Amino acid sequence: MSPDPRRTGLFLVGARGAISTTVLHGLESIRSGLPPIGLITESAQLSKVDWAPLNTFHVTGWDIAGNAHRSAEDLARTGVIPHDLVELCGPLRDRLELSIAPGVAEPEDEKLVNSVVQGRMALPLPEVVEVLRQDIRDWKSTERCPKAVVVYLATAERTTKIPSAWEDESADPIALLPSAPANLSRSILYALAALLEGVPFINFTPAPGASVPAVSGMAKRLGVPVLGNDGKTGETLLKTVLAPMFRDRALNVLAWEGYNMLGNKDGAALADPLRKEGKIANKDAVVPSILDNDRMHNGVTIDFVPSLHDWKTAMDYIHFEGFLGAKMSLQFTWHGSDSALAAPLVLDLARLALLAQERGEGGPLRAAASFFKNPLGVSDHDFHRQVELLRNWVRA
Repeated sequence: MSPDPRRTGLFLVGARGAISTTVLHGLESIRSGLPPIGLITESAQLSKVDWAPLNTFHVTGWDIAGNAHRSAEDLARTGVIPHDLVELCGPLRDRLELSIAPGVAEPEDEKLVNSVVQGRMALPLPEVVEVLRQDIRDWKSTERCPKAVVVYLATAERTTKIPSAWEDESADPIALLPSAPANLSRSILYALAALLEGVPFINFTPAPGASVPAVSGMAKRLGVPVLGNDGKTGETLLKTVLAPMFRDRALNVLAWEGYNMLGNKDGAALADPLRKEGKIANKDAVVPSILDNDRMHNGVTIDFVPSLHDWKTAMDYIHFEGFLGAKMSLQFTWHGSDSALAAPLVLDLARLALLAQERGEGGPLRAAASFFKNPLGVSDHDFHRQVELLRNWVRA
């Protein structure tokens, strides 16, 4: 049987995680006729585009631990996924478990993973990339997916130093791998594997991924789209919407303080200062870049609150000055499911990446800026301008 030319692989790094589990069940709900709420590629303004059909998406990927059934049950118990959908998708998760490949953990987590994952970790970095490439080839063959996208949804990585040689866009990252440190960001390894297989790479995390010049340069040379970094789903999304209002009304923001609480595995990981560093940096940079006010106080805090599970809460206080120096304030609270907010964006981004590839575009996709806290190739964090960038690209 010849493969469906539109069948598309969604190869997710962290395939048993909460976001991936929500993507898997969300696709099944859409196939069953439920409305695709939260997908901008299904909105009226973008509905005329010939997007990759959602019913052709097939989910698999890598993980270093966990169980897909347990992840689904946890999300149902905390009110993210309907219980009946979890029951309906039991056989789907069975098939997923059979297809998942062992991921590559960070060196610090070696004792927390099984011997198969440890075996991959023991390989030299060039061999790790080759093993990941083989996984992609195997899935495209066995799952009959002529097209695919790799989406990096792993737990926030510890911040590591990128060797200076990787800062050269013309450098060959494959030639640099043998001398790279053993703790080189795993996001870079997955990005290289995807690019060498001609598969678009999406980085939904704060990890460097394809933002490293040597990697983005290779993406341009190979003509493969890369999208990232760090999905924008909650507090930062609101900041990029509200900050332009203060700027465009000439109101002087004196202080913008944000406090975030998050449960689930990502929240637990961010309790580690080395993992939190990249996330804080991305969240912290947004408001100053829009308001351009050196005297403004700007702070962001993230705390792990286990009882929240997949739900995150952000509370922001904005102190600003108006005419005649009158002091005023705006306060907001955002409470939402981390996975329910992220999952539709993963599907949107996969469609954008596939369309870019069909158009022959390689390297960082600037049109995807509105989806990320630290968008590749775009320094303007104004959400409204970013969305206009997307609309113009789609019209093209």
